[in-house]
Amino acid sequence: MMRHRSCLVSAAMGLLGWVAIAGTPAMATPCTNLQMLQLQHTTINSAADNNTGIFVVPGSSPPTTITGLPPFCRVTATLTPSSDSSIRIEAWLPKTAWNGRFLGTGGGGFQGVITYSELASGLKAGFASANSDLGTGSSGCNPLFCGSNGNMGNPLAIAFGDPAAPSTGLFGHPERIKDFGHRAIHLMTVRGKEIAKAFYGQNAQRAYFAGCSTGGQNALMEAQRFPDDYDGILAGAPAFNRTHLHMAGLAGWQATHATPGSFIQPGQMTLINQAVLKQCVGQDGGAPTDQFLTDPRDCRFDPKVLLCTGGQVPPLA
Repeated sequence: MMRHRSCLVSAAMGLLGWVAIAGTPAMATPCTNLQMLQLQHTTINSAADNNTGIFVVPGSSPPTTITGLPPFCRVTATLTPSSDSSIRIEAWLPKTAWNGRFLGTGGGGFQGVITYSELASGLKAGFASANSDLGTGSSGCNPLFCGSNGNMGNPLAIAFGDPAAPSTGLFGHPERIKDFGHRAIHLMTVRGKEIAKAFYGQNAQRAYFAGCSTGGQNALMEAQRFPDDYDGILAGAPAFNRTHLHMAGLAGWQATHATPGSFIQPGQMTLINQAVLKQCVGQDGGAPTDQFLTDPRDCRFDPKVLLCTGGQVPPLA
């Protein structure tokens, strides 16, 4: 869960978009008029046309550019269902060739950011699409990290890519935890549909959700708590039972950092990889020239072959 896992949902969204409703509804209002839209516990931050075919992901370094986009209306908003909530959402609304359907999308890890690739995939398939940072961005979270300032300056954490000065994360913020758990994705759905209705002058005739990892968690929460939100839900690799999930990650970290020799160094990993291939490649349904295992379950690798003898020292880099 800690690392964002890309999901093969584009094909499914393409299929859903293919069975589109005939005809394209005319826009009921110009995009910029949505700036004035009044919705419960919602501030519309911006509503702007994008007719360039490209979108540069805000804050990306080096700049990440998404291309091949149809003309669309981009709406950004902040939802505040509680005094400690700050849920960012975006809705991307195709200005032409809308398939009459709404698509809610998920992200990965602790989220904290808008997953623009999911919005773009939905938009290209003809959907009015929405995504949310799940409210964790206000706690300094990002897909990889949502820690505590008690971890301040930890050299191992910094080497892993965590910030040198982390925020307090979600600890002590039960309302934000509720947002992350289920409320943000539900409210994104409700407000996203309302924004789409205001733009097109009619309700979406069908609504779907597609997400993976934490997006899969969002999908399960929608199915269990808010079954009326969507007509169909795609839950890929859902991150659930989070007590066990995060304790398993912690146990793995402790095991690999218990002693200086516990952590497998890059050079050692290469050595292990080569030894596994030497023993098993070509015996698991793949070709003998493969540099990977087709089915690792068919490999009975014995790590004893790598035991150092005499004055041998394992490589580190």
